[in-house]
Amino acid sequence: MNKTPKEELDRRIKALQLQLAAAKIDGALIVQNADLFYFTGTVPQGWLFVPFDGHPILFIRKNPNRVRSETLLEHLFNARSPRELAGVLADKGYKKIKRLGMELDILPFNQYARYVEALQPGEIVDISPVIQSIRSIKSPFEIAILRQAAKLGDHMMRIAREALKEGMTELELSGRIEMAARMRGHQGYVRMRSFNAECYWGPVISGAAAAEPAFVDTTEGGHGASLALPAGAGHRPIARHEPVIVDMAATIGGYNADITRTFSLGRLPEKLEIAYRESLEILQALAGAIHPGVVVSELYLKAEKLADKKKLLPHFMGFGNEKAGFCGHGLGLELDEPPVISRNSKAVLVPGHVIALEPKFTFPGEGVVGVEDVFLVTENGGEKLTKSGYGVKI
Repeated sequence: MNKTPKEELDRRIKALQLQLAAAKIDGALIVQNADLFYFTGTVPQGWLFVPFDGHPILFIRKNPNRVRSETLLEHLFNARSPRELAGVLADKGYKKIKRLGMELDILPFNQYARYVEALQPGEIVDISPVIQSIRSIKSPFEIAILRQAAKLGDHMMRIAREALKEGMTELELSGRIEMAARMRGHQGYVRMRSFNAECYWGPVISGAAAAEPAFVDTTEGGHGASLALPAGAGHRPIARHEPVIVDMAATIGGYNADITRTFSLGRLPEKLEIAYRESLEILQALAGAIHPGVVVSELYLKAEKLADKKKLLPHFMGFGNEKAGFCGHGLGLELDEPPVISRNSKAVLVPGHVIALEPKFTFPGEGVVGVEDVFLVTENGGEKLTKSGYGVKI
């Protein structure tokens, strides 16, 4: 397993420290796994303290020998509880922390109370937006891994096309894809940040089941394997002449690519074919509009305008009151990173953003059609990282 280079970790830490200093925050205490991995190169059970100036300190709660072998950070201490952090920090010159930054978007209140009691900072402020902003711009090191993830996504779509057979269940098709992906290094777990957002690789759903809304904030629904997780692939047999939408995360080295293809055993009904062709046209138009400086809401509004021109707007990204509200999102260590391609987003594209564009159409009682590809924002526009073909009929 390749370690995150020391210079890469140093760059990330420095970027955070500059933001802390600008906001007059004494230091940040990182506790969430994806953020810990980003700043340490491993996923320790512990805490990372990043002062606005000086060396970061990694506190290790369990498996210290393993953690020490996996991270290239230099200032490491064993600690069993937040109370022990205070003593070490005081010894290092951080006796009284006036403003402590923490990831308040994911921190449970009871944990928040523990840190207040143990560290007694003057106040705790939210640094989640700062961390997400830093993480959203990928380095050459990260882009190289995301390219690998995109190639894995292409492989997963090839397997889906080859494995799809009439009468097989959605779960069987999903399992075939998953096995092939695992054999090529898929880590098997897809991280998401939003509260109660759960994702098992992504939906593999056929026909009318795909158009049934679920608890997840996405275009496709599905029944799932049970009511304990009522979304995604279920026990439904796949029939001819219905859309089979395969929307899966390909995850390598922690980084996610997100790719969707629509398949059919035989020809789709005409209105679904028309909508599918429109999804391709919208994808091509949005891809051509990717440039540094573009406000991402412009991409969403452009997609809506094109869908409306073909009288398909009522079906765009959902139907009725069950629309997803976005047609793309950022990608990285989590599947739901900024920038989100939505109507009201004020985010601006910059070189290093990696985004998924996913124009889709929902037809209640019939199914969902659409595509999704991954793009890297460069100085010259958008570079398409996923290369899988778009043929529907099998």
